[in-house]
Amino acid sequence: EQLLKVQEVDSQAIFLRESLRLRPRELDDDRRKVADLNAALEAILAQLKRKKMDAAEREVDVKKCDGEIEKMKVALNQAKSNSEYTIYKEQIKKQEEVRGKVEDDVLGMFGEMDAFEVKRKDIAARLDAAGTTLQRKEAEVNQLVKGISEQIAALEARRGGLLQGIDPENLKLYERVLARHNNFALARVDGQVCQG
Repeated sequence: EQLLKVQEVDSQAIFLRESLRLRPRELDDDRRKVADLNAALEAILAQLKRKKMDAAEREVDVKKCDGEIEKMKVALNQAKSNSEYTIYKEQIKKQEEVRGKVEDDVLGMFGEMDAFEVKRKDIAARLDAAGTTLQRKEAEVNQLVKGISEQIAALEARRGGLLQGIDPENLKLYERVLARHNNFALARVDGQVCQG
């Protein structure tokens, strides 16, 4: 009879230990979501940085074109013949076309950077929300784990009290069977009928 009470306590403790083992896993999806959003944010930031560097390089190209155009205008003003004047005029026109294309590229890059910035803000907002949710759930799980740990400690203390007065050989046999069957080691017998 005393061993049945021990088994009842052991069954509750086994259930609570399993619950204690599984509770933290409830956060896996939230942690994965935060990690994925962090990775996405880092990727967007890397793309944005690359675009800014490309745009800066192209802006340097625009300034080089401006410098070339200025040199040609100075040479144009110093031209000594009509043919020389015409050649400089054509070179200036070609250089202005190149400058226009480079400037269009820079403007396109600024548009792409704006799009990346919108994505960055969206991902950052989602990451913030996911992080807040994860922190809230972690606090809840920690409270549950603490409560379960306290229940297990109470059951272990109760079990210790129930073990007094039980034959050591019967206890050893019970614990071997319990370890093998992981929850039930005893069944009540009423009128030579097993109730297990």
